Order: sequence, then C-alpha cells, then structure tokens
Amino acid sequence: MRKLSIANNQRLGDLVREQTATDIKRVLTDMENLFLSVYRWINNSCQRTHQSVALVNILSSSGQYLRVAADNLEGHVSVLALATRSLYELNVRIRAILASDDQMQNWLSEVVTDKIQTLEGLLALDTLTEMNAEREVLRKETARLNALREKYKMPTIKKPADAGIIAPTVGLANEHKALFKLFSKLVHPSSYLTNSYKNAASAEVRAILQMHAQLYAWDTFNRICDAQSVPEAQRSLNAGIAGHE
Repeated sequence: MRKLSIANNQRLGDLVREQTATDIKRVLTDMENLFLSVYRWINNSCQRTHQSVALVNILSSSGQYLRVAADNLEGHVSVLALATRSLYELNVRIRAILASDDQMQNWLSEVVTDKIQTLEGLLALDTLTEMNAEREVLRKETARLNALREKYKMPTIKKPADAGIIAPTVGLANEHKALFKLFSKLVHPSSYLTNSYKNAASAEVRAILQMHAQLYAWDTFNRICDAQSVPEAQRSLNAGIAGHE
C-alpha cells in the first residue's frame, strides 16, 4: 500500500489497520457520527458565512458517503468504489475552496448551474403528452435561477470543473492519476468490472477502497475543523459516539 500524506501529517498506515468487515463498518459508522456531531457544533457555534455553509455541507456529504461505504463493504464493489471516489472528489474540492476565494465562489455558483442543467435535461425528455403546463413551470424556474445568479453577481459557470482539472492545482495530480483510473473501472460497467468481476471485487481491491475512503474522509474532516477552529475535544471519535448516544 502506498503511503499518502494528509492534512495533519498522518499517513494511511497510522489511520487504518487490517480488520474484519464488522470492525471496518464500526469504524466508518463512528466516523459518520463524529462528522455529524462536528456539523452540528459548527452550525451552533460558528458565524454563518458562505465558507461555513460550504464547509458544513461538504462535511455532511462526507458523512453520508461514509454511511454508503459502511453499508456496502461486502456488496457490489461498484457502490463501495462510488463512495470512495465521492470522498476523494469532496477532498479535492475542500482543498480548492480553502485555498482560493474564487474557487469558493465558483463552487457555490455551481449549485445554480447544476439546477439549471437538470431542468434543461428534464425539458429535453420526450414524453407521451405535451405536458405544456409542467414544461412552463420548469422554464420559469430556470429563468428564476438565472435572475438569482445575476442579482447576487455570482460567476456564471457553464461547465462545473471536475476533479481531474482541480486535482493538479491542489497537489493531487499524482493521486488522481494513480487512483481515478481504478475508480472509473469500478464505478462504471466497464469490461473489467463486467467480465472479470471476481478480480475487480477482490479482497485486495476492497481493502484499497475502504482504506482510501477513510483517508480522504479524515483529511477533509481535519481541514474543515482547522478552518472553523473546532476544539480538540469535539474532534475525537469518542465525542462523535457520545453525541450519537
């Protein structure tokens, strides 16, 4: 296993050990509870800003993907791969938005872009009937979102940046090159996943996925805690477990 540096100078081997699926699920669940505990602490204790909103949403999303990973350690490997890749992409994004206010504004503006593109996709669908009334509702919502973006002078993001574009700017070029190929082969119904599932879902591959899920999640967590000055007492696994009880 490669050694990978994270925010607080820990390494992969310091964070995870060979464990049973039951042990790993417990660890991932404890991490999820901790992330949600800190999410609540930031919401209750920190001033609400664009940054704090973006950070707690990423923290909450990371907790949700930890749950996906915990529930699918022995299920179809594509689901575990999706959870790990999502935690990686959230880690890439948190590094970018903490390093640049422009990246923060772009990230928040992408919400509007994503909503508009979703509505445009719905409008483009063929339906059995004209559904003119429903289509008009979608067009009005698209216009409202465009007006909202203009009102708050949000940057117009025509195509949200993917992890491959952002990774080199935050020191993860090699990481992306090494692991994203694996993610892509496992998340999509590739020939490898379809015709050689036993190899694609081997114990070694599952170990790589669950270990890196923890790695990226912890790195994201530490960066958010540092940015929001979360006290050490709130950052331990015990605090998360106690908060969930």
